[in-house]
Amino acid sequence: MNSFLSFAEIVRSTNRVPFHQADIDVATSVLKAGRAKGRDLIMGAPGIVDNGKQFVELAGEGIVIFTSQHQLNASFLFTKNDAGRSLFGNQKAVYTAYVNGFNDDEWGVGSVFKMWTMAMTSIGNVYRHHGFS
Repeated sequence: MNSFLSFAEIVRSTNRVPFHQADIDVATSVLKAGRAKGRDLIMGAPGIVDNGKQFVELAGEGIVIFTSQHQLNASFLFTKNDAGRSLFGNQKAVYTAYVNGFNDDEWGVGSVFKMWTMAMTSIGNVYRHHGFS
C-alpha cells in the first residue's frame, strides 16, 4: 500500500468542509508568531497556490497549504474534513495533515487533529525537530 497521495487524490478522496475566517485568523496568528522566531513559513505552495486569492479560494474548498522553502524544504497541506454534526447540530470537523518535499506530487499522510490550533502548531514541532526555534 502506497502511503503517498497525489494532490488530485487528496481532493478526490476527502469529504471536506470549508475553512472559515476564524480558521484563517488562527493560521495567520501562527505564521506571525513563527516569523517572530525567524521561521520562513508562508501561505501557499509553488505550483498549487501562488497568491492570497488562490489561498482563500482553496480554503473555501477545505484545503490550506503552507510552505517552508528554505529551512524545512517542505510543504504542509491540511484538509478540513466533515466529522458529522454535534448534539446541537453544529458542524464538526477533523484536520488531516499531509507533507510534501517539493520535487514531486507525493504527499505523505500525517496526523489527524481534532482542533485546528493543534494542527497549525504542529508545524512548529517540525521546526524545533530540525533545530530551529
